[in-house]
Amino acid sequence: MDYGERDKGPDTALITSIFLFSSLAFISLSGVIGDHQSQEQVAESTLVSDEALLFFRFFCAGLSLVTLAWVAIDPKGSHDYPLYFEERVVRRRDVSGPTRLAPYTMWHFALFGFSFAVSAFASWINISGGVVPEWALVASPVLFASSYTCALLVTCVISFHIIWDEIGKGHSVNHLFKWYELVMHNANVALLGIALVINGMDVDWRYFAFPIVFGVAYVAWAAVYANFISGVFIYDFMDYRKRGAPLIYLALLVVQTSFFGLVIFLDRLSEWSPAAGATAILLITAIITTLSEPEQPDGND
Repeated sequence: MDYGERDKGPDTALITSIFLFSSLAFISLSGVIGDHQSQEQVAESTLVSDEALLFFRFFCAGLSLVTLAWVAIDPKGSHDYPLYFEERVVRRRDVSGPTRLAPYTMWHFALFGFSFAVSAFASWINISGGVVPEWALVASPVLFASSYTCALLVTCVISFHIIWDEIGKGHSVNHLFKWYELVMHNANVALLGIALVINGMDVDWRYFAFPIVFGVAYVAWAAVYANFISGVFIYDFMDYRKRGAPLIYLALLVVQTSFFGLVIFLDRLSEWSPAAGATAILLITAIITTLSEPEQPDGND
């Protein structure tokens, strides 16, 4: 997608601002933050023991921490194909260090880890015989629903757009199939799917606003990162100046909200029948994940 006679930055900013302030207003007026679920819903499961639930949540939180730490400190680094802000061209970049944590993939996996950390905290308090703080009873379901929504978006964008877009441009995609990328692009939805089945938490329809806020926060970060930190848009379609940028941003926010609808559907299905919910989650996860690198023509760099 090219650039028009006028950069679309103001138009894109207007659309994202409308979504942001509308979502914040809804969160404030709906009372969703004041409604917390019970300790039994948040910290227990009807399908597995409390100890098994705690171990699973602790494992997922630890997996997030270890994976992101590896990405940040791995001296070998990696390469990608960002859009350079000034030149407005896509070219290969070798990158290492904490700046590798800038992509949305890493942001969503940090949210994934934080969600499981809060839930693990609730489980630990419950097993210890204590009373789970109200903030954890509010935050755990919100964080879970948001992280699953964002994970579905990440996995689908990687599997159905980024991989094939890079191949179409003649770029190598082997950097998308390193162990930590596979964890963040595939294990994310698998583990969250398991969590949805064994969790006792409900996914309230009012939670839809939180993934939108998270998405807009990343949009703002991407602009700061391109303008003041690295000089690149990690995802070329995130350049808010492009002719179709307002529609792209709108589509991403709508798609993310649609994925929240899928999370609600899977939650309700799992409540009705854990077996049916697990089957649907397994099928969807198998369809959207990509575990091996597609065949590419010789000569890709």
